[in-house]
Amino acid sequence: MNDDPLDSVFSYVERAYVRLQAGDLLIRCLEEGSAEPIHTLVENLVLAGPSSINALRETLAEAARRKLQIQDDLHQFMKDLDRSLCSYGVRLNGELREMAFLSLSPVGALALMQEQNIQDYDTQAACLRLLKDSRDLVESLMSRLILLDEIELYLQDWLWSIVYQSARQPPSTDAGHPDN
Repeated sequence: MNDDPLDSVFSYVERAYVRLQAGDLLIRCLEEGSAEPIHTLVENLVLAGPSSINALRETLAEAARRKLQIQDDLHQFMKDLDRSLCSYGVRLNGELREMAFLSLSPVGALALMQEQNIQDYDTQAACLRLLKDSRDLVESLMSRLILLDEIELYLQDWLWSIVYQSARQPPSTDAGHPDN
């Protein structure tokens, strides 16, 4: 066993580099709205065989980290939406939370505001604008989450496939062969 401290440094640097590359590819996937750039990477890693397990693990970890960040962004946005609506006097109680509010049509949102005695036209218009802008942002975040879910599952499938392939390969006997 090699206990060279440089090995752990090289291993750390290699993992950081793989994560950086994976992060760039994930950004490209999110910008294009397609998992194709990751598919291309995975095809190359699969061709490399079991030696690519660590690269696939790091790519999967980066995808999971990005997905968690978007989930946090969505959660924070929904809290901010609730605060903004409260500032206009709109209260979302019980069953009608932020996501339900976003699914309301403009007519339904107006009916909710009138039900809560918000009669001021400017306040209603501001809330409707907020509803439209919020819906657009949430749709964007949700489409990114769905894409990252797809990418995560794809990476997991191929990682398990390579792990299985690796486990099924007989150990190399070339090292102990007298002709080598």
